Amino acid sequence: MPYIRHAPPLLCALIACAAAARAGAPSPSPFPSSSTPAPAGSPTILAWRVDPSTHYTEEVHMSHVIANDLAGIYKKLAGSKADPVTILEDRTTDLNAGQGGGVDGSTVDVRHYGGLQSKDTSVMKRASTYKGTIAPNGRRTPADEPLYDAGAGALCEFPSTPVAVGQSWTITRNILVDRDLGHGAMTYTDTLEKLDIRQGHRIAVIAVKGAGRVDVAPDLAAKGFKTADMALTGTAEFDTTTGLPGVQHYTAHVQWNTKVLWVHLGLVFDDTFDAVAWAAKRS
Repeated sequence: MPYIRHAPPLLCALIACAAAARAGAPSPSPFPSSSTPAPAGSPTILAWRVDPSTHYTEEVHMSHVIANDLAGIYKKLAGSKADPVTILEDRTTDLNAGQGGGVDGSTVDVRHYGGLQSKDTSVMKRASTYKGTIAPNGRRTPADEPLYDAGAGALCEFPSTPVAVGQSWTITRNILVDRDLGHGAMTYTDTLEKLDIRQGHRIAVIAVKGAGRVDVAPDLAAKGFKTADMALTGTAEFDTTTGLPGVQHYTAHVQWNTKVLWVHLGLVFDDTFDAVAWAAKRS
């Protein structure tokens, strides 16, 4: 059984209907509501630090919503098959650090189909491993591309020179869209918005915007869905005192389009990515 399930059955039903016809409350912010601005000064070095004999934990929660854009009459013909599909995904990564930035890690993904309130209670798990190095600028060797989600790329590389408040930099990474729904490349524009002092730690607050072009899965491309623009926006924090990522929150959106007998059909993907601050514990 494949790990990922996406929208082809739903799209097939919608296409068939079109052809036949022709013939809650907001989530709280994950970021602290108060902090002390860091004193004005020289540019700040943004650098990862992976200490030997230290265990690191990264936790990410994602929400993927797959919906359709279809004229009302055709949506009625499709009935419940046109309803959006929600996938909730929790990802936990444990990394054990050695010398020279070396890490040996394992990742477990748990996916809940249909959302927490759905009658579909199926859950899928996937485990993977990584062994390599994380450089001070964040680059991994060997590379971990394509990234498992668009939200995973925002802090994956920093400039080699100090960064001043208001300064921006760009990085480009290959990404997956819900694992096998699509793939492409995204360019992130990160801007250092401010520096805060919290409990003696210097926190860089970074505004993130992403823009990319993504292809849809081959079986959907065969139905005429074209390469589309994907946009991402959000905010990230990086603890320059510990050299570790802080909380992150991003939303991303893409819509692929096609026509069946002159009937517009759109496949819409909305993604939410939330990460907590990395946890570190000496081994």
